[in-house]
Amino acid sequence: MRDQTVISIVKAFRMRTPIGKPTALLAVPLAAGALVASGVPASAASSASTATTAVTAPAASTASTASTSAKAASAPVRIQVSYPYGVRRGRVVSFKVTLVNKLKTKTDEIFLAVKFPKNVTKTRIYVPRGTNYHEHCTRERTRALCVLPGLKKGRSYTFWAKAQVSGSASGKLYGYFGGAVTDTSLNTDPRELLSEFGDSIGWVKTKSSITR
Repeated sequence: MRDQTVISIVKAFRMRTPIGKPTALLAVPLAAGALVASGVPASAASSASTATTAVTAPAASTASTASTSAKAASAPVRIQVSYPYGVRRGRVVSFKVTLVNKLKTKTDEIFLAVKFPKNVTKTRIYVPRGTNYHEHCTRERTRALCVLPGLKKGRSYTFWAKAQVSGSASGKLYGYFGGAVTDTSLNTDPRELLSEFGDSIGWVKTKSSITR
């Protein structure tokens, strides 16, 4: 009983800043197509037609647009997601995810969540060859959750979120990307963080058409 009380106290005082809620989107007529919220859009993930969503995100809020934009400017981490406009059923689809430190100091640990509500049979997070991120990630059917060390000033993480599209899938493939900056341990179960943050996470939503 005492241990449960201690855990509850730790959770109550665990500081976190959700990331991932879009503040404003601007359509840019690039060769690959792009949706951006701040800065220069990321390059396309492949030669296939893709879209890029670059998002700076504060905690979820119902404040005015001006207030939200001000909070976004000071948010610790920016998420950029490159995704394909069209995917084939039965194939593996890749999403390029980049987390960028916007602070002048090192951030706390970073929690990253990738979810696909349906139409996929396997979801994984991969890091580029030669990197040493010390990531702690889950591997599940429709989602992948990670806890990573804090980012140093001016640094970024780049991942490939890959999903196996079901052979019987049709319609649209929706992806959700979000997370938080939190003073947690790297050994924390990412599923616990997803449950704890709940609705405070603002998700970056992607939409791809599924073809044969």
